[in-house]
Amino acid sequence: MPRRPAYSHLIVYTDGAIRPERRCAGLGAVVCDESGYIRFWWNRRAPLMTCNEAEYAAVHMALEALRHIPAERITLYSDSQVLIRQMQGLAATRSPHLRAARQRLRALLAACPPVTFRHLPREHNRLADALANQTAEGRLPDFAGGSRER
Repeated sequence: MPRRPAYSHLIVYTDGAIRPERRCAGLGAVVCDESGYIRFWWNRRAPLMTCNEAEYAAVHMALEALRHIPAERITLYSDSQVLIRQMQGLAATRSPHLRAARQRLRALLAACPPVTFRHLPREHNRLADALANQTAEGRLPDFAGGSRER
């Protein structure tokens, strides 16, 4: 008998922040279950990249961790209209770096439950935003290698 997923629906909020003066980026992801309870969060400091590349890297970090967590479906929210529109197929990906990031993300999606990409305003993405910004500032240790499950 197939194993039932631990979660029917996971809601993921991601954000990327850059600090050119520090030559780094911060990535953040917060994962809630269908009742809105925070189950996981991950953050990582990354080398300097563009804002859009940081947004893609944050999504990749979250989905890489989530592919090992049984779920029926995932809704991913980001305040990056560029990323969301490109992943929905509504906008072209002209930058070679973003095109490569998008291809890596598409390949990762094959190992995940169905993922729906949705845009939300920055003011509704405060937890992931704070996580990414605090990580970029060096105020939080990295937790991308291990799960912070709650």
